[in-house]
Amino acid sequence: MKNTLKRVALAAALAALITPFYAPVTHAAAQADRTAPSQADRAAPPQAGRAPAAAPAVGELVRVDPDAKTLSIKTAAGAEMMFRYTDSTTVTGSQKTVAGLATMRGSQLTVTYRTEGTANIATMIEVRDKA
Repeated sequence: MKNTLKRVALAAALAALITPFYAPVTHAAAQADRTAPSQADRAAPPQAGRAPAAAPAVGELVRVDPDAKTLSIKTAAGAEMMFRYTDSTTVTGSQKTVAGLATMRGSQLTVTYRTEGTANIATMIEVRDKA
């Protein structure tokens, strides 16, 4: 009985000595697990109510379709990108309206846009005159 009591007391003393060294490590690991986004969180789509980030595209104006309210540009990489525009799309540069762009084929544009589903929605179009 005395030996068992000594062993229990020795184990408790050893645990009390070791715990301060391991507690910060396990606490930090547990904290990191709580703050790190899970795989599901990283793959989740943007939350409703949060506006998608705007992105710029630079290229040469290829066509404008005023009936469909779309315009297309050809980027430096050779890809053609189509954008839908709205009445709230801002146009800056030599043309102040989207309607005026129909006569500007070949002009360099910078189109700031957001993505809604599969559509690129132009929020701002900056027109630079042909070189």
